[in-house]
Amino acid sequence: MNQINKSDCVEVGYIQKAHGLQGEVILAFEQEFEETFEDIEWIFVEVDGGVVPFLIEEEGFRFRNNESAICKLRFIDSMITAKELIGCKVFILENEIIESENQGVVSGLIGMTAFDTKFGKIGLISRVDDFSGNMVITVNHKQAEIMIPLSDEVISSMDETSREIHLNCPDGLIEIYLE
Repeated sequence: MNQINKSDCVEVGYIQKAHGLQGEVILAFEQEFEETFEDIEWIFVEVDGGVVPFLIEEEGFRFRNNESAICKLRFIDSMITAKELIGCKVFILENEIIESENQGVVSGLIGMTAFDTKFGKIGLISRVDDFSGNMVITVNHKQAEIMIPLSDEVISSMDETSREIHLNCPDGLIEIYLE
């Protein structure tokens, strides 16, 4: 393997903690990189300002959720060596990043004003989460954060120019958060 420059990499997360006695680690990463990790063989861990390549063992990557995984790295074979990596930033090569099909949609929704056909203006969308393929937006209302599952039945219209999304939320959904 050729020498890797940090400038060729993208920071995707960090080593959160050791897992078990055999040197596995918990890798916490940004949700947008979940698809990238499905096929990745190498990660790069920042050690003393440089990036050190680590081969992920075969069958050594198990998702815990869409923002963390249990990872077994070659030559990290004890809890002691795994603990030395805790807190270290993790990078992957920029050319290996897989753009999620929802990534553009997700970033486009954040900051839009959400309206409901019955309730009227709800507030600004602050977050979009993907729970196993189910998109859920979090809307900041003056009284509470409101989580709304998105589907074709819920979205009435969307205007990217005016940054508005119009929804037809199920009866009682918004009221639950405001009680």
